[in-house]
Amino acid sequence: MAKRVRPKKHLYWHSQAKVLLEHGMTPTNVAKALKVVYPQGEITGRHVGGYKRRLINDDMLTKGLPLTIDMQDAIGMVEGLVGEDDRFIYHCTIGSAKRTLKCFEYKMLKELVDEKAEEDIEEWLSNTNHTTLI
Repeated sequence: MAKRVRPKKHLYWHSQAKVLLEHGMTPTNVAKALKVVYPQGEITGRHVGGYKRRLINDDMLTKGLPLTIDMQDAIGMVEGLVGEDDRFIYHCTIGSAKRTLKCFEYKMLKELVDEKAEEDIEEWLSNTNHTTLI
């Protein structure tokens, strides 16, 4: 049986976590620093540890880096690294913003399906010879 290849996710917190991991921080402390900026995000040390493994396997991070930053500096660095896109995505993953986004997604998909159905009907009608059976 062939192993199924999963697409690699890029989450809103990955870029900040990578910088902190490059400074030798442990996944647990990286998660704590990220919680300051994303308090309602479901980011745990296990998530960051999995991301760290992926970075090491993809040769984007070396194993056993020395610690070069303390927690206060890490929190300040993360706060400075968060961009508007990251904040927008974070807010879309929590609370009412998530529900609003799901409603918007549903409406957009519904419009696409309806448009496609209309196009299919028009194409079918144009391919018929327009004769009626009596």
